[in-house]
Amino acid sequence: FAGDESMQDIRKRALFLHVSLPGQVNGAEDLPRDFIFPSMEAIGLNLITVMDHLRIKQVVGLGDGAGANIILRFAMNHPSRVHGVLAINTEGVISSGYKEMFMDILSPRTVRPEEELNTKNVSKYCEAYKKRSEILSKLKRRMKVDVLLLAGVSSTSVGDTEAMHKEITPGLCSIIKLEEVDDPLVEAPEKVAEALILFCQGQGLLPTRKAQQAKAAMEQAGSCP
Repeated sequence: FAGDESMQDIRKRALFLHVSLPGQVNGAEDLPRDFIFPSMEAIGLNLITVMDHLRIKQVVGLGDGAGANIILRFAMNHPSRVHGVLAINTEGVISSGYKEMFMDILSPRTVRPEEELNTKNVSKYCEAYKKRSEILSKLKRRMKVDVLLLAGVSSTSVGDTEAMHKEITPGLCSIIKLEEVDDPLVEAPEKVAEALILFCQGQGLLPTRKAQQAKAAMEQAGSCP
């Protein structure tokens, strides 16, 4: 998605940090037989170590499906390190959905022809996702940052997305439902990119070109003798 043409303007003005979970990269070897895949709770808590290692102060969280579930947990655990969160097709706050997640990860539209994910490793990830704790009851009390929920109306995630919107404190959460869309990142990347830009601008990030030009003009005027 980040490489889509619709994201060209954002790529010029933002740094993307993509976190790959253990064994979930192209051509990965089998994880050790005794390897215990980290829980969704542990991942959501410990992603902060990646930011600390790279000396990144704050981020805008972006996650799709299970990744959205994880990034929401991260935001609840470390609100001071998050500008806001864009969660796409978030499922699993109520229902399981892990079988659908397994099939989605391995589907042709998700995996490029030249890529080959290790199904044994993916199954470990899905098993950890299956055993996750629910987060719906925690959202109102623990979510302290702005959240934009985005879902395809044709997806199985729309019910969970609507339930989350009702739970998060009013004023912190907005929802966008895309008609006749199942997977927004694949079927409507330009709409997701537009939503991301507007959301970031609401956080004081990615200013418009006019705003950048005005700021540059003011700085230049201020530097004149």
